[in-house]
Amino acid sequence: MKHRHEEAAALSLEVARLLLNRGFEIFFCDESRKQIQSLKNIKIIKKQDLPKHVDFIIVFGGDGTYLSAARLMREKTLPILGVNMGTLGFLTEVRKEEVYDTLNRILKQGVLNLSERAMLEVKVIRKGKTILKDIVVNDAVVSKGAIARIIGVRMNVNGQWANSIRADGLIVSTPTGSTAYSVAAGGPIVMPQMGCMVVTPICPHGLTQRPLVLPDDVKLELTLEHQPGHVFLTLDGQDGLDLKDGDWIQITRFKKHKLKIVQAPNRDYFSLLREKLNFGGK
Repeated sequence: MKHRHEEAAALSLEVARLLLNRGFEIFFCDESRKQIQSLKNIKIIKKQDLPKHVDFIIVFGGDGTYLSAARLMREKTLPILGVNMGTLGFLTEVRKEEVYDTLNRILKQGVLNLSERAMLEVKVIRKGKTILKDIVVNDAVVSKGAIARIIGVRMNVNGQWANSIRADGLIVSTPTGSTAYSVAAGGPIVMPQMGCMVVTPICPHGLTQRPLVLPDDVKLELTLEHQPGHVFLTLDGQDGLDLKDGDWIQITRFKKHKLKIVQAPNRDYFSLLREKLNFGGK
């Protein structure tokens, strides 16, 4: 659940009681220990151990809370139902008032309406050694520090030079992440079933530097060509790394499995776009 969010804690407790009464075994993350002291017959485990013990995950919060759970899906993938307790909630599709109806449908029909989403694998190589290897659900962002000037990034695709970009930064997003930071920076909206990655410059210093859509079976390599100050790599807005001269970033499709998002009933992708982003609105 969203940390220190009273409404999220209250709703998660109500849902936990409902599922306990149905005979299910319930686990909560240890970071929610204080909020769930009143509930008995539950197990508390470390967040990173969730995929080892459960078959189904319910997230109460916003997209940031959802991403923190989705990023646990490195070794195995589990269905994740997102209940929106935040503001936008593009990944947390189910409204809080819909949660009981959604769960009752799942329990009654025994069928999950899943949307499988491709993820990306990101590696950072420094002096010939891999110092970071992780997955992203939404995006990997290379950006300048607060007072740094424009940075330069060389982009290779399958070993061939594609472009050199001078900008405030660069976003590499999945189709799922195309409606996040990328679209705010002028990138395209991509349906989540597409097999691609989107490269979007942030405030580029050149009118010809446009977003680029690549197939997700390529190997994308980014190298810093101009680093006048602090440059940072951020993964899904959750984790990050300070980059140094000579570092290079390799981004490919995560091949092990896809993320399983439990979709809200009676809501398709375009209705989400209209509801969340006012897509096509006047």
